[in-house]
Amino acid sequence: MPILCQFKEVCLFLPPMVVEFLNRFTEVVLAKCESFVRLKRWKLILSLLLPVSVMFFSFPSYERIGKEYRGYWEAVNEKSQSPFSEKEYAPESHEAKLTFRLTVPILAGILGLKTTGILILQAFFGFLLFLVSAYLFEKITEDPVSALLLTLSLSFIWAGRCAFVELRGIFDAVALFFLVFSMCFRNPLLIFSGVFMAAWTDERGLIASSLVLIFWWFSSGFTIKNLINRQTTAVVMAWVGYFAVRYLLIHTYHFKTVVGNNLGVNCFISQMSNLPGGTWTALEGNWILVILALWILIKSKAWFPALALKLSVVLLIVVAMAVIDITRSMAFILPALFIAIFVIRKLGNESLLTLRKTILLSATISFLYPAYYINGPFQTLWTYPFPLYILRHLFGTGGHA
Repeated sequence: MPILCQFKEVCLFLPPMVVEFLNRFTEVVLAKCESFVRLKRWKLILSLLLPVSVMFFSFPSYERIGKEYRGYWEAVNEKSQSPFSEKEYAPESHEAKLTFRLTVPILAGILGLKTTGILILQAFFGFLLFLVSAYLFEKITEDPVSALLLTLSLSFIWAGRCAFVELRGIFDAVALFFLVFSMCFRNPLLIFSGVFMAAWTDERGLIASSLVLIFWWFSSGFTIKNLINRQTTAVVMAWVGYFAVRYLLIHTYHFKTVVGNNLGVNCFISQMSNLPGGTWTALEGNWILVILALWILIKSKAWFPALALKLSVVLLIVVAMAVIDITRSMAFILPALFIAIFVIRKLGNESLLTLRKTILLSATISFLYPAYYINGPFQTLWTYPFPLYILRHLFGTGGHA
């Protein structure tokens, strides 16, 4: 593969000690991974361990729930008690955007959960996201070591962290779980359910489901005639079902689509200064794999699949830049990572060892990059590691951003 060959050529110019260290590092990490995947239930164990890792490297300020986020949670709790009743909020507020985000409030209402219980539910979906991701990565790669590294890499980016560090009553982790779930099984009913639930968790889930459609298109072949199949039809039917129910809610319960000043063309233009950083936070080092997949599609002359994948990713980037929460919106590009791995495995001609090394490279970059959150035109916020969080409190410098 050209990119990897170029990387090897670059290594020739590195000092011998550095090359030796990189080779030794790769050997040790891959050996540890091979030992870990020999465990009987390694995917379950990994999914239980990763939340601990996330919390260590990016610990949230729980004290903010009762302060800055109090209004958010009051709105969520009210929504869970009366999901089909409407209350007026300022159009630009987070609370006003809860109108059509019904999945978690309805689940919370059924289970009788309040703020603490909902946070636990959110974390549970984060655990499930790791679990289904490990399953799907292994299914695609047919290699448990690659699946382990990819799932580990997921825990280093916002898409994997948000279930455990997001405290604003925003349930992106739930939507992301349903999106990944809808790519795990070929049963059209399960695909429909996953996309439908993701869309009702957050509207970004509806837009990101275009990547789910592309995933099932590629799974059936990379030609235009394979675009229509049972799986892609299930995705389209979920879209139809979503808009049909949305129409009923508008006319039956008088739900309103709220458009504030913090989204749209003006928001996109004002946030252009954060376009590079915001886009990076979507997948961080895993962009290497997406770019590699696009290169393979183009090299294989799969023009339409390459265009479809590129346009879908660009659409999600544009949508993310058109709202104030850039990083959390960029996280919905996550399904593109699964598509990328599928393309690399099916159309690429690299060895399994080369694939593992490439994934390890992307995971290492993601690990080394701090837990930054891009928000608005100028903000870059860091979710501090637990030791630093404790030190800041001990010395009275307050919680993290």
